[in-house]
Amino acid sequence: MPDILFIVLLTLVIFGPKKLPEIARQAGKYLAQFKQVKGELMQQISGEIRSLEQQEHIEADPVTGSQITKTVASAEHEALSG
Repeated sequence: MPDILFIVLLTLVIFGPKKLPEIARQAGKYLAQFKQVKGELMQQISGEIRSLEQQEHIEADPVTGSQITKTVASAEHEALSG
């Protein structure tokens, strides 16, 4: 708490009372943007982890893995020949 108070007082001395609300608004905007980007990044990372876990699960099951491989191979063949 004393650290934040020191930063606020230092900012007040450097920029003055007229600029302080503007600086606070800008800091709030940047913080909101940072939180949004952080949330999007965490969602992407979670999605990639789930995708890798599903892929590992499929590869671990030889019957399911071979069925999917055959299905993908036949779909690629149809797409290329069709």
